[in-house]
Amino acid sequence: MFTEKERRLRKIIQLTRTKLYGLLHDLCRDKNLAADMVQQVYIKVWENLDDIDNDEKIFPLLKQYSRNIFLNELKSRRSRQKAYDTLPVEELDISAEEHFLNKEQYSQIQRAINKLPAQQQQIFRMHKEQSLSYRQIATNLNISTGTIEKQMNRALKFLRTELEE
Repeated sequence: MFTEKERRLRKIIQLTRTKLYGLLHDLCRDKNLAADMVQQVYIKVWENLDDIDNDEKIFPLLKQYSRNIFLNELKSRRSRQKAYDTLPVEELDISAEEHFLNKEQYSQIQRAINKLPAQQQQIFRMHKEQSLSYRQIATNLNISTGTIEKQMNRALKFLRTELEE
């Protein structure tokens, strides 16, 4: 059913996930961000699994991956904040009418997304809201990237027709 590589990763995750989540949560103090970073660490492990010799003593490597991912997140947030801070104030101000229209559009989009079948909705949200790649979604849901592509195409086609009205 699973390849040897998949079994190895599952075992590593089983042995380390609680401790790894705790480590990352202590760093960022945000449970959602910590959970996202845990996934990123395991993706990094998956990508380098062939070069890892000892699964039992992997935690120092996970700590190193965690530290790098956390530092990259900090840099990313700083650069986004810096870009935001450089915008002229008039570009940040929107009228009450624009705010209402944006809110209404958002509501329409959310209603359309909620009409998607459960798996399509989950895949769509993981890709669009959590910015996960098809490969990451496939790994998380234990399905093929081809299935992810088909489901995303169907979801997008449905949303286009639903939102045209």
